[in-house]
Amino acid sequence: MKLLKSISALAILSTTLFYSTAFAADYEPLREILQSNGASVVWDANTNSVLFKLRNGKAGSITIGSDEYTIGSKTGKMQAKAALIKGVANVSPDLVKILKLENAGGVKLDLAKQSDEKLFTVTADVETDAVDTGKDAADDPSIWVNPTDPAKSRIIATNKGGGVLVYDLSGKQLYSYPVGKVNNIDVRYDFPLAGKKIDITATTNRSSNTVDIFAINPETGELTNIVGDKIKSKMPEVYGFSLYHSLKSGKFYALVLGHDGEFEQWELADNGSGKINGKLVRELSLGTISEGLVADDEYGYMYFSEENIAIWKFDAEPTGGLLPVGRVDVADGARLTTDIEGLTIYYANDGKGYLIASSQGSDRYVLYSREGNNSYVASFQVGDGKYDGTSETDGIDVLSFGLGKQFPNGIFITQDDENITDGKTYNQNFKIVPWDKIADGAPTPLLKDNKVDPRSLVPRSR
Repeated sequence: MKLLKSISALAILSTTLFYSTAFAADYEPLREILQSNGASVVWDANTNSVLFKLRNGKAGSITIGSDEYTIGSKTGKMQAKAALIKGVANVSPDLVKILKLENAGGVKLDLAKQSDEKLFTVTADVETDAVDTGKDAADDPSIWVNPTDPAKSRIIATNKGGGVLVYDLSGKQLYSYPVGKVNNIDVRYDFPLAGKKIDITATTNRSSNTVDIFAINPETGELTNIVGDKIKSKMPEVYGFSLYHSLKSGKFYALVLGHDGEFEQWELADNGSGKINGKLVRELSLGTISEGLVADDEYGYMYFSEENIAIWKFDAEPTGGLLPVGRVDVADGARLTTDIEGLTIYYANDGKGYLIASSQGSDRYVLYSREGNNSYVASFQVGDGKYDGTSETDGIDVLSFGLGKQFPNGIFITQDDENITDGKTYNQNFKIVPWDKIADGAPTPLLKDNKVDPRSLVPRSR
């Protein structure tokens, strides 16, 4: 598995320095060993180190070129120095044995329990117009709530082949902005700009490797680009994305995932000229392909989907460190089947609600509790009804807030990989399911809290 491409020069240098050492001992790839045993792994480019957290909760690290390691409160020495071999961190077998012994005391996966899936099926009430680009184009939706008339709220979504799209709640496309190969998108409210508070949407743009930010017209939902200096990522290819509004500091952040698991956190601020500039405040790397990303503003957490590995839970504050605070679930084919794709948060009263993940390989959506350790709740599929069901979903979004008579208890919106009508396949689109159908269709009814205004979230104790 490859480490960050951005450190390729460092990898080459380190490989040269430790190449002879690597062949003097039987080295083993550290990331592969750790991940096969359910541990989380990140790369710290600033210290040239691999950081990890075992299933038993102990954190550890090794540094390339050093024979020292840490696991929990203990430090020790390996038989040989850690080395980068062809861009991959390798360690001597003695450390591998220690890691396996440590990890054996952790929480083992109960596959029998995991396979006891609470699965149900719902159907969509609305589908959007198809995107005007063929193949894999529609990707990620977000929901913007109109401040004066919720029934006039908008769906703001991405077309990887054409730009940003805006739909009304009947699925009609209202506006299109051909800004490039945009990937994931998100919305936040009341950003302070030029003495006013505005609603913004932002997206990763793979054409320019940037974050694009738009002001949302409070009446029509039209978009205006408000980026000052370009927010250009250091990673080779921007991919996943979420906004985060810290209720602790009041600051807004752009959270960016790279195609190969790189992560950047950018603080967003008024540049004094009516535009928004970004400042890079945090970096880490998961190491393998990652896209799904969502922030829980109330609890101050963010969740990553490492597509073939797991859903990870991190502290969303820029000082939150480089290792996850927990693991929600794994892609073992029981509840989640690779790829793990979109992630979204359902806000309910009193800090309750759900984390929802798109299990692309099994055409279903998995719900976890938003509180505590994110326990499994249920799974559902969007089947054929008035419109065709969904398959191989990328992005998703959900809203608990009432959106007028049509959707009094909010909506769930999902990208559909194969859009079929009367047996004919059209370009991809998005399907909208009333939250009532999901809440009432679950084996145990789910929460319906339509008074949680996304403009009035409150900080929650962890």
